[in-house]
Amino acid sequence: MIKQLSSLTSLSLPASVVAVGGFDGLHRGHQSLVKNMLIEAKELGVPSVMISFDPLPFLFFRQFEYPMNLVMPNERAELANALGIDYLITIPFDQSVADLSAPEFIQLLSTHLGMKSLWIGQDFSLGKNREGTWKPLLQLASIYHFRVQLVEKLQIDGQPVSSTRIRVSIRNGEVQKAWKLLGYPYFLKSPIVHGAALGRKLGIPTLNMKFPAEKVIPRLGVYTTYIWFGNTRYRAITSVGMRPTFYTDSEIIVETFILSDFSGTAPAEAKVEFLQFLRPEFKFNSAQELVDQIKKDAERATAFFQTIE
Repeated sequence: MIKQLSSLTSLSLPASVVAVGGFDGLHRGHQSLVKNMLIEAKELGVPSVMISFDPLPFLFFRQFEYPMNLVMPNERAELANALGIDYLITIPFDQSVADLSAPEFIQLLSTHLGMKSLWIGQDFSLGKNREGTWKPLLQLASIYHFRVQLVEKLQIDGQPVSSTRIRVSIRNGEVQKAWKLLGYPYFLKSPIVHGAALGRKLGIPTLNMKFPAEKVIPRLGVYTTYIWFGNTRYRAITSVGMRPTFYTDSEIIVETFILSDFSGTAPAEAKVEFLQFLRPEFKFNSAQELVDQIKKDAERATAFFQTIE
């Protein structure tokens, strides 16, 4: 089980291998780096340490009009645990952290983690003004006695895998492409919220959820999805939208209609995985038109499930 901390200074390891970065999404490029780091950790007989930040540094320095996180810190921890990371340190990123020079940060890693190797990607930089790039890190490595392990970017479909590329795919509704780049379906894990029960009145009861304010929202529309209650998975279709057939001024709501056999009470929290974009969000002329369309959406989703299961 992964051990989670929020400070470098709260840990004291005699030796370790370390990866530092945003790791937003822990996508297949990140996974390639981590798997190689874990091989070295096993060979050396030392623990593996992943260091990330909250908020991500690029979000701290720049203001965006839309959410930018592929995963929230707790979700990153779950993904890191599944990969086999021993320690995850999520450092609260503020101006004091931003002002640390590359030598100062490396000294902290050496002092508290006994860092034997630092695993980095090709675009990696560390410290104030992004000064800790490849060559400066090599100089610091000779001073603090660690190795710099550079991992080339993973290419998929002729382009490097990146968190930016995945964000664009998700916002465009290209969730199958995002799935391919992430190595797992893009997901929402959130408490279930109570609505006006309109779906139940129409014979299509839904479970309602909301995206965290910081998490990337897919293109508004209807998706083929899985919904998870703990370790149990159900086939579903999910609408991400503002329900224009019934509302003129609404927030974005995630409504999931379970296609699999399900009886009982839903838990307080669920996980929805986005598998396929079915259609954009429409305003229908009547509730019956909406119901008829949802039946068509369910048929398309069922056909898709048959191709992947």
